[in-house]
Amino acid sequence: MIRNYLKIAWRNMLKHRAHTFINILGMAIAFICSMLLLAAVYHEFSFDKFHRYKDRVFKLYEFHNLVKGTELGATMGYPVATYLKKENIGIDKVTRIKNSGREIRNGAKSLEQGINLVDPDFFDIFSFRIIHGQTRSPLDNIDAIVLNQTTATSLFGQQDPIGKPVEIKIGGDWKRLIVSAVMEDAPQNSTFKLPILARTELDPNWARTKEEWYEQHHNVYVRLAPHVSQAQAEKQLHLFVQKYLHPDGESLKRDGFKADANGDYLGMRLLSLNKLHFNTEIGSGDTVSKTYLYILLLVSIVILFIACFNFINIQISLSFTRSKELGVRKCLGAAARQVWGQLFWENFIQIGLSLFIGLLGVAALIKILTLYNFFKLDHAVLYNPQMAISVCAIWILISFLSSGYPFFILNKLKTTDIFKGKFSIIKSGIGRNILITLQFITAIILICATAICYLQFQHLRTASLGYNTASIVSIPVKDVTHGRDISAKLRTRLASNPSVLSVTGADVNLGVGKDGSTSKSQVGFSHEGKNIKTTYISADYDFLTTLSIKPLEGRDFSVAFSADTSAAVIITESMAKQLGSGQLLGRNINTDSAGRNGWHIIGIIPDFHLYSMHNPTEPLTIAIEGDPSLDYIFVKVNTQNPVATMDMLKKTYASLEPNAEFKGSYIDENIDRWYKKEKRLATLFSVSAGIAILLSCMGLFGLALIIIHQKVKEIGIRKVLGASVAHITAKVIREFVKPVIIAFLIAAPIAWWTMNLWLDDFVYRMDMPVWIFPLAGVAALLIAILTVGVQSLRAAKANPVDSLRSE
Repeated sequence: MIRNYLKIAWRNMLKHRAHTFINILGMAIAFICSMLLLAAVYHEFSFDKFHRYKDRVFKLYEFHNLVKGTELGATMGYPVATYLKKENIGIDKVTRIKNSGREIRNGAKSLEQGINLVDPDFFDIFSFRIIHGQTRSPLDNIDAIVLNQTTATSLFGQQDPIGKPVEIKIGGDWKRLIVSAVMEDAPQNSTFKLPILARTELDPNWARTKEEWYEQHHNVYVRLAPHVSQAQAEKQLHLFVQKYLHPDGESLKRDGFKADANGDYLGMRLLSLNKLHFNTEIGSGDTVSKTYLYILLLVSIVILFIACFNFINIQISLSFTRSKELGVRKCLGAAARQVWGQLFWENFIQIGLSLFIGLLGVAALIKILTLYNFFKLDHAVLYNPQMAISVCAIWILISFLSSGYPFFILNKLKTTDIFKGKFSIIKSGIGRNILITLQFITAIILICATAICYLQFQHLRTASLGYNTASIVSIPVKDVTHGRDISAKLRTRLASNPSVLSVTGADVNLGVGKDGSTSKSQVGFSHEGKNIKTTYISADYDFLTTLSIKPLEGRDFSVAFSADTSAAVIITESMAKQLGSGQLLGRNINTDSAGRNGWHIIGIIPDFHLYSMHNPTEPLTIAIEGDPSLDYIFVKVNTQNPVATMDMLKKTYASLEPNAEFKGSYIDENIDRWYKKEKRLATLFSVSAGIAILLSCMGLFGLALIIIHQKVKEIGIRKVLGASVAHITAKVIREFVKPVIIAFLIAAPIAWWTMNLWLDDFVYRMDMPVWIFPLAGVAALLIAILTVGVQSLRAAKANPVDSLRSE
């Protein structure tokens, strides 16, 4: 029986080639897009789920309740973890994680890898599997080091690394450590990708800053004791803050703080490991907003929805055109289940072919998208049981719906009525119009979302950051301990080059460079009874000149002033407001509580965006210290040939650091990397809108073919009675235009409301242009007219004799 079903199904597919092609191609495209998006969403939601104690692990963060709003920060000072461990407040394990250095070597073999300083509790908090060496407490000894598998293989090859010495460079000094363990490489869905782990006490500044609460530069993670809830632990953290930080409510009020419902002006809270990947403000790693993931999920459902309804509608309409065939089957004694079985297997085969093509497309596209870092996926997600069950359920469900409805209608009809044709395909066309309306509501919303995402990305990208971003090259320094020396030599060698205007440097990058590194340091101290907190960076000579920042008062760092290397600082306007009124230029600020001898203010500059425009500007202090460390060199150039200039810089820099990989990039490129998620979202919406429109057009095309085929005699009669081609074409088009107009009236307010919510997440947002919405409606209307109009015109121009001959 099934063999006969398959034979007849194949013949019908060949007979209706155009509709078969539309159905299979439309469903295949929808399967590809939906499975890719679902796989991406599944991957993101799977982050950090492999940790054994994931429900008990939290990241510590600070909150400051200010009059202007609550500010959050995740960087801590060294004493925080020390005293959390000592206090009995429901926390049984604590670890710091601090980025520190990038070089490791084994004899003559050297690697550039990120080094992280942690505490012995690290492996009791996070479940990174030890595959070789000391499995219990591998960091108990201060001279121990743990490598991941890739780093161990790169350094030692096939040799056993356990017990072997390696050297890491931290703060300019090479420290000799012993490999105690090799851990498995972190999976793709891990927030932490930590190739090298060593003890916190190896930090050269440990002795000086281990009791400095307000010199903050690392994150702290804790594991709660069994049966201790987050709420209970946060109550204890309130007491912890009162005990060690002694916040004074009256002085905090003067500093612009306000009390919350609990009476706290500031304090510490916990962010669950389960939420770490989704908190874009204080999360860790490459965070992603859940809103973004829900949008991806919604888009995947919408695309599949359009394709499924197109398939079902076309198959239902085609089933009615085969009513006489089904009537003959009933006359010859076919049972109801056999009639339904024929329809089911035809649809089942077409969807199966679409699914097969879709799986091949997904497998190919995963490689491409991963290669270009658009999505981080692997093929394993396709073999996930949940994914397989979902796909099979959709396959069977669509097959049932597209075969069950026409069978239900036809089965109720008398065989004589079927042969006489005493029924209509779609009596009122309401179902068809609802389908068209829903499809174009989706298409119009996606068109609006695409345009708004793109314009917001451009707004972020082109908005003034407060400094010049054009024609400045950022060069990561490998040997950061000699960074100032390298910067000075580069300045000297390029002094005679007319295309180089100035050279400077800093310990933080502008934007995100090719090394992918970002960092932030904050300093706090008491000044004239006020609590001062400021972001702090170390810079080089000509910093303001290179970035084209004009001081409001004072001057730039200069080699003409030898004292600049000791205590000189440049502060921003918001930092100046914190320090108070009066003449600040030339003043000495006592910062002993921050572990420093004091600052001498030589310049005040406007606030500028050291970090992305996702966050507001913060008080900033720029110093030029005697410390030779410098992580990045900035070269301002004036050239019409940026590629040739970059090659020149590469050759010059190679003579200063011959063993370093040159990772220079223009600041404009670095700024773009800040907004890669917005750019990715705009691209995603563009592709999704294009696919939604394509599927809608395919559905319209298939429906128009069927409707025009049913009206071919009506069209012939109208032509014989004198109707013009334009009149007939317009009459057919009108049936499809009305649902599109209704779709626009519904979609425009939905798109406006939704995108307003999305834009509210940005500190700096554009004003939404109103012209986007009518433009999207006109575009959808033109697409519908063109899709249906071509077929209508062909039908209107056909010879009426051919259509009326059978009468």
